[in-house]
Amino acid sequence: MEQFPERPLFGGAFSTTFSLRFEGMFVDPARDESLIFELLELKHDVEDNGSGAWFLQDLAREQGAEGNIVISFPQY
Repeated sequence: MEQFPERPLFGGAFSTTFSLRFEGMFVDPARDESLIFELLELKHDVEDNGSGAWFLQDLAREQGAEGNIVISFPQY
């Protein structure tokens, strides 16, 4: 069974949980997957639960890829 320990980020400023299969810089070479954490600015006109989607849509718009959204949630 996969384990998901709590891991501090940015010197302990906050923490998250994710699979132990991600090593070192949060890379799983066996599955060619990696985790990237980025601090984003606060958008006062976007609700907290919509912030992630807003920033991803903004990035897609800047890259000319808007309208191509796939949302999936891992099954633990």
